[in-house]
Amino acid sequence: APKLKDLEAVVSTQSTGESAEKYENSRSKLLQSVSRKQMDMRQFNDRMLQMERSFIFAPGLPHRPQNRHILIASSILDAYSGSVFPGLYDSLALAQQDDSEENWNQVEKQLTIATWVTRAAARALSPDTFPI
Repeated sequence: APKLKDLEAVVSTQSTGESAEKYENSRSKLLQSVSRKQMDMRQFNDRMLQMERSFIFAPGLPHRPQNRHILIASSILDAYSGSVFPGLYDSLALAQQDDSEENWNQVEKQLTIATWVTRAAARALSPDTFPI
């Protein structure tokens, strides 16, 4: 079963960082175009709505399918505070507690989902996706 340092290697070498960078670049370009008044408020709102929808995952989070927001939700380990990418956070914590292949497979799955929704959010904000 993979260990934490194996996961760190996967996170640092796979496209998770690239997805985050694409998201940030798309977000910056969108904000620049808004400040230059090159799009009207309706187009801006549509992009923001699509970006937010990107973080909704229909099957929900592990152990709580009623929570469908992948980016921010409460943790199953701490219901009082929110966590970023709670499915990944909780899966990683569970895998560290119980070093089973099933738990590490869940970590890998949650990392894939986090990468996928981040890319979808970047596409929603990209001017190439919805040209003005």
